[in-house]
Amino acid sequence: MIRFLFLYILFLLFNCSSFGNVPTEPNLNPSHDTGCSKVNGPSWFLCMEKLQATWQIIESSKAIVTILSKDREGEYLRLKKRICWSEFFCRDFEEVVYAPTFFQRLKVTLSTILISVCIGF
Repeated sequence: MIRFLFLYILFLLFNCSSFGNVPTEPNLNPSHDTGCSKVNGPSWFLCMEKLQATWQIIESSKAIVTILSKDREGEYLRLKKRICWSEFFCRDFEEVVYAPTFFQRLKVTLSTILISVCIGF
């Protein structure tokens, strides 16, 4: 029992010691064209956080956001947007959002209830 406990603690020490030393790339500036596709490993998450923060700043600034088109693909909504800061400075981008319709959400809820009732009996 003592041997097992010693080996368990030893395993935890060596296994968890790598969590503090996550290697990251020093230059994590995502570009608008490639995003974070060229970043690998744990640095990818940091790059995505930077990219999300950048888009939140852009959308909350005094820019005019125009929705060019909305296409529904199952439970997902594909939005094409144009952000304009001035008459000559605009950027188009495409966004995919998970947005099920009322009936799709109702179907999932009812199927969950039905499965729960069937398991209960």
